[in-house]
Amino acid sequence: MKQEAELRNGLTRLYLHACQLDVDSIKPGNISLYSGAKDLNVDDFLSSAKASAEPITDPKSSLGLRILNAISATQSAVGTNTNLGMVLLMAPLIQAKLEMLEEEDIKQSLSKVLENSTIQDAINLYQAIRLAKPGGMDEKDYQDVSEEPNVTLLNTMKIAAEWDLIAAQYSNNFEDIFTFGVPRFQSLMERWGDEKWATTGLFLSYLKHYPDSLIERKFGLLKAREISDMISDLEMELCRSDSPGRYEAQLLEIDRQLKRNLINPGTSADLTAASIFAVGLI
Repeated sequence: MKQEAELRNGLTRLYLHACQLDVDSIKPGNISLYSGAKDLNVDDFLSSAKASAEPITDPKSSLGLRILNAISATQSAVGTNTNLGMVLLMAPLIQAKLEMLEEEDIKQSLSKVLENSTIQDAINLYQAIRLAKPGGMDEKDYQDVSEEPNVTLLNTMKIAAEWDLIAAQYSNNFEDIFTFGVPRFQSLMERWGDEKWATTGLFLSYLKHYPDSLIERKFGLLKAREISDMISDLEMELCRSDSPGRYEAQLLEIDRQLKRNLINPGTSADLTAASIFAVGLI
């Protein structure tokens, strides 16, 4: 019991730390200490993290309930969608860490968690999505979120992977997070020794290399690619620089530009937070 409590406490600290870095760092188009939005601010995100920390790390939860209970707690705390993407990405990682055997690594345990997901997990997932009401969710011909799913959670995500990068992580066993996000964050930390700037650099790298699927759902693939292209040179310069702080003004100007146009690279921010969380599990 003591070992289980210590593991849960460690996961809770790691979860809250990743959520804190999410708002402490400049991520153009997203809420941060540097810039809020008309209807959301940093306190909403921190309240969401605090409210969801206990249910998302519950050792007795199934994967679907872990997601649903975290989103239910978030809705009770702030009444809006602040963290669905992060919860969807971190919940399986938490489940994998809680169930990991001594002879396994986190990726092996994660694969087992995803393969063992059930239809009830999918039902709980759909309930969570309906509670959160994320943007850009068009009606689908098969396994639409307004209906009850009849396939496992993993299979619902395989279907959604075509248009959603978060769902794609379920279908590829978080390959992008482990082979791109984790080493990129570690490399930036070695370079700068500053978690906030490493978070910014990782966010820009995701946005450059993976056209943001939230932007794509709302504005189309061409716009998502346009934003990736727009950020490309800045990402390269910043990540090669020994002084990332010199780019702060440029980043904040892009942040204002994106927010004026109501463009939010939210998927890139979610992948960034999940990658930082994954670094702590390795």
